[in-house]
Amino acid sequence: MLQSFPAIVTALGLTQIISWGTIFYGISVLAKPMAQELGWSMTFVFAGFSVSLLVGGIVSRPVAAFIQKRGGRVTLTLGSLVGGVGLGLLSQVDSPVLYIAAWIILGLASRLTLYDAAFATLVEIYGMKARRPISILTLFGGLASSIYWPICHYANEAIGWRGAWLVCALSVLVICTPLHMLLPRPGAAVAGGVNGSDAPTPDPEPLVPAEKRAFAVLMLTIAMACNSFITTALSVHLIPAAVSLGMVAATAVWIASIRGVFQTLGRLAEILWGKNLDPFLFANISTGIMVLAFAPLAAGGVAVPAFLAFNILFGVSLGLVTIVKGAVPLVLFGRHGYAGVLAAIATPGLIVTATAPTAYAAVLDLVGPVWGFALLFAISLVSFGATLALAWRFRRPSM
Repeated sequence: MLQSFPAIVTALGLTQIISWGTIFYGISVLAKPMAQELGWSMTFVFAGFSVSLLVGGIVSRPVAAFIQKRGGRVTLTLGSLVGGVGLGLLSQVDSPVLYIAAWIILGLASRLTLYDAAFATLVEIYGMKARRPISILTLFGGLASSIYWPICHYANEAIGWRGAWLVCALSVLVICTPLHMLLPRPGAAVAGGVNGSDAPTPDPEPLVPAEKRAFAVLMLTIAMACNSFITTALSVHLIPAAVSLGMVAATAVWIASIRGVFQTLGRLAEILWGKNLDPFLFANISTGIMVLAFAPLAAGGVAVPAFLAFNILFGVSLGLVTIVKGAVPLVLFGRHGYAGVLAAIATPGLIVTATAPTAYAAVLDLVGPVWGFALLFAISLVSFGATLALAWRFRRPSM
């Protein structure tokens, strides 16, 4: 059994890289060769992925209840097995029915293995001290696309898309499953705490009283759902929108890729300097940077300096928002029922994520990219307003 803080966080970090890289990012590389060989449209191929996101939203609450009953170790291990089955099925698809069935299975696997389940496991192990390991874990997760896009690309080149999906399935089954099985059982003692000390400390009082939890959960849900819409919409449409406004495609691609670097740098900055940062201020900073990101676009359009500044700020905001989702609910509501709170926040966001690409494509067709960016700016204001409302109502004068 893994006991030390470095061993536990590293094991979970590796499994997050693999789980995100296979379940979430693999389709980005393998969709085109699948569509070409099977004779399907790209729209249908990505519709399968959207189905998995919808399924993830539907099962979020039952999975949260399962985590609270059986613990993170069992949940993550089961998720690896389910994920391996779903990825294996993708390698064998020859009909639309089997294809959609595989993504339904992967929708369940995503809730059993990705951030929310991993965050809940860290809270189970470290209690209210889990903020730092959660932040560190997001650093690992941020590497998933950088590692698995090339893996899927070269595997497809060497052994075809079916072989690439088998590589993904084996990654999950052979690496993630045993690492998850080695995690501590619920209630098991671990050697050394987050700060290298075994000394137990009482949990601090949650900042939000239980009777006022509904409003706080609602504000966080609105903020996270708005961010999910912006992130997903721009992940699909940012480069085409920039090109339609006159930017050279190659330039748009390399500037947009900067986002991932600053996403990781934003998370690293939080680890180094944000340990004692007021959670309400942290939430406001993360959503506020998203609002500021649109200022360069408004001032300079898609000129290189303006587009570069947008992607830098956008990346930093994304990096911080991921930590907000995992760490801020812990501080606001405490460790008890943490998985359920994450599920309540995640469910609308997953549904929004599933519908965002199509909805934003319709917006671009109707009003064009300039007003499309204006709409996203308005949505970012809603997100920022939700975190401001949260701080206004619950921030203590002494903080």
